[in-house]
Amino acid sequence: MVEYPVRIREKAQSPSSKERIEAIGYIDDNVHDFDDMKDVWEDIHRLTQDKDKDVRWIATNALGAAYASVPGKDEAWEDLHRLTKDEDKGVRGSATVALGEIFASVLGKDEAWEDLHRLTQDEDRSVRLSATDALGAAFAFVPDKDEAWEDLHRLTQDGDKDVRWIATVALGAAYASVPGKDEAWEDLHRLTQDEDDGVRLRSALALRGAFAFVPEKDRAWEDLYRLTRDKDEHVRGSATVVLGEIFVDVPGKDEALEDLHRLTQDKDEHVRLSAAYSLGVIFAYAPDKDKVWGDLHRLTQDEDKDVRWRATFALGRAFADIPDKDEAWEDLHRLTQDKDEHVREVAADALGLAFACMPDKDKAREDLQRLSR
Repeated sequence: MVEYPVRIREKAQSPSSKERIEAIGYIDDNVHDFDDMKDVWEDIHRLTQDKDKDVRWIATNALGAAYASVPGKDEAWEDLHRLTKDEDKGVRGSATVALGEIFASVLGKDEAWEDLHRLTQDEDRSVRLSATDALGAAFAFVPDKDEAWEDLHRLTQDGDKDVRWIATVALGAAYASVPGKDEAWEDLHRLTQDEDDGVRLRSALALRGAFAFVPEKDRAWEDLYRLTRDKDEHVRGSATVVLGEIFVDVPGKDEALEDLHRLTQDKDEHVRLSAAYSLGVIFAYAPDKDKVWGDLHRLTQDEDKDVRWRATFALGRAFADIPDKDEAWEDLHRLTQDKDEHVREVAADALGLAFACMPDKDKAREDLQRLSR
């Protein structure tokens, strides 16, 4: 913990906006480190009312970060409430972010909700972006979930693609608390087919959070299956990661395994990397471990170093369940001598993780000693 420097206090009260910006920037960067918040809070409170919009903007950031430890929470809340109506869009956006961060601890949630509800309809896209993100973070705590759901439903159809993709993330985060899950599911299903690559990518990630709660798992699986065949490699990669993480709940594991097998041979290295990760996650649950082992064995020899290091990590994670431990050990031993330094580092971690199951512990210990030099 540190004392609040006198020179920063002086700059916070300077007639120069440049010095006030410097002071509030210092406060924002160090707000969690001060041993006494009394003087710090006085400066934050005053600077949220500064005539310079840049000072107010940074002070709003500091207010959000400091809210949990400020001595005057009622006053802090009044400041934040006022800032959500600031004439400057940057200040409103910053206040919106802070509102999402502190929503769970705000005592007057009805008023806070009215502010957030209003901000989701702001004319400025950057403010709506922040409000959409805040809505996802705060959804479980809002007092009127029906109205909150209507807002989120509307935002998933926003004309701005960036608002839609943040709404897609928010939908995934809030899905368990949404009152109208059938309608929410229809929204998510629609977003998996959005014209924008970024929205489709986020819809795959949203499926990860929502999968356990969706009313039609077969249809959700079909959506994810389609996303693993998307024309955009980043969408395919994200869908591949999600496939691994929800594998245990997938209704058709044999089909899912075939899909993952195909993805290990994708032309894009990002997709193959994602497939390697998923192999490590699903190995213990796979109905055909020999086939999964064959894919993982091949990926440890991939031409792309990032694919190799991800496969190396998966190898360490899955080692106890691999049917052919002698071959798996030979792969791991080879990877400790890989030309890429990061692959060798991950191989050392994998050795430590799998050491108890090693068929040749003496040789494995030699590899670890060599790598530690």
